[in-house]
Amino acid sequence: MLEVNFRIKVFYQAARDLSFTKASRELNISQPAVSKHIQELENIIGQALFLRNGSRLVLTDAGRTLMDSVQVIIHEYELADYKLGLLKNQVRGNLVIGASTTIAQYLLPKWIAAFSLEHPMVQIKLFTGNTAQVDRWLYEKKIALGFVEGMAEDPSLKYVKILDDQLIWVARKDNPLFQSSPLCIDTLRKQEFIFREHGSGTNDIVFQRFKEFGIHANELINRVQMSSSESIKQYIQYSNSIGILSKHAVEQEIASGLLRKVDVEGFEIERDLHLVHLHGELSGLPKQFIRFINQEIINYDNFML
Repeated sequence: MLEVNFRIKVFYQAARDLSFTKASRELNISQPAVSKHIQELENIIGQALFLRNGSRLVLTDAGRTLMDSVQVIIHEYELADYKLGLLKNQVRGNLVIGASTTIAQYLLPKWIAAFSLEHPMVQIKLFTGNTAQVDRWLYEKKIALGFVEGMAEDPSLKYVKILDDQLIWVARKDNPLFQSSPLCIDTLRKQEFIFREHGSGTNDIVFQRFKEFGIHANELINRVQMSSSESIKQYIQYSNSIGILSKHAVEQEIASGLLRKVDVEGFEIERDLHLVHLHGELSGLPKQFIRFINQEIINYDNFML
């Protein structure tokens, strides 16, 4: 396997994470060793690459300039290594993915597992964050591919729909809400909701849908916010709050009877799940991975039918 000069690799890791500690963990070397490699590189260049700003590490102008070039170099090395592997009928390399919560928890694990079984020489890292974080990681080139549930609004990123989703209202099975019939918007105005954290793409879609019914987000009763679907599901089981979650996130709980869908006529919330990446044609391992999951999605849709 092709390897970038190790000193450059240390700089890249430290510059990407803005942390010598994280770089040492990632590269499995000591923190003093990271500092030594950076110092040697600075001596060669004749300029400082990092500065301390309080407890934070920041890149100097020289550091940012070097990082721009190093990102290109590493990408070309990885692409060359991928192509050389194909000559030996091998798919190999490193793939870093970012995804917002629902996709990261309920869809990508099974796709990555299937891909890894077929291509055991590929190393994959998956980072989970909200839609805003995934977009930022792409800008910073910390990830090659993003998968988000939010609305595709950023013109500097390329969004490709990969799957339909539906956000559904759920509550614990013995929630007093279910004693009311029929359920209508006015009934739900009086209920307490639990929402995702600020920056969540799910919130954007939910609040927009409420707005279409003449209800502003600040009119809703909401005292608790959580950053994961798993936490929200657990909370709902012990409270009378209503959660609004992806159908993929609550399939098992609804099937087992732990949670129950709250049906409100005319208030369906449909959304698209997107692949997102920087503009430009995908190549190498990211392109191979996308081809693979496209087939997985076809199989998944056929199974759901």
